[in-house]
Amino acid sequence: MKTIVFLLFFISSWKLSSGQGGFSTCFDTLFRHLRNDSVLNANVYTDWQNCIKGKPMPSLSVKTISGEKIETKDLRGKVLVINMWFTACHPCMAELPALNRLVKEFKGKDVVFLGLSTDTKESLDKYFFPKYKFDFKIVPDAKDVIQKIGQIGFPTTYIIDKKGNVQSTWAGGPIDETAETEAYLKAKPIIDGLLKEE
Repeated sequence: MKTIVFLLFFISSWKLSSGQGGFSTCFDTLFRHLRNDSVLNANVYTDWQNCIKGKPMPSLSVKTISGEKIETKDLRGKVLVINMWFTACHPCMAELPALNRLVKEFKGKDVVFLGLSTDTKESLDKYFFPKYKFDFKIVPDAKDVIQKIGQIGFPTTYIIDKKGNVQSTWAGGPIDETAETEAYLKAKPIIDGLLKEE
């Protein structure tokens, strides 16, 4: 199977704070299908993507592994790319070259790359960074932040425009050689288009 999605649903504990209107509606609909449909079709996933598009991304306050504090509300005027991942996720690890290529491509431009990991800082420092490179600004211990945003599997990627609205999202990815380019090829034209917008 070329594409693998690590689906980790938080149906029973899923609580979105009240100021996130559109996000709440989109995920409620998705999770209602997951709970009630005996057979899921691809339209459920596509409907979620279409529902999320154009909705404001919830404001986040995070601290990166290097100690940098980031308030996403202060990033208005920049494109924001968020990738949710963890080290034991094979598709997450397989797409690292593609994600690093994006960072290199847009270096010096108004794009911020955040990697929200469920792994602890200690684990990343000890086991991940000595062997691997991930050029996003990494936020460790990000389970609460990930739940606030919402995801339907790992990895999940969001691209947010300069006004703070989601323009694209997808979950999962391949683990074969196509992983080294797929996320790059998906994200690059979207980011290019958003950078041209006023």
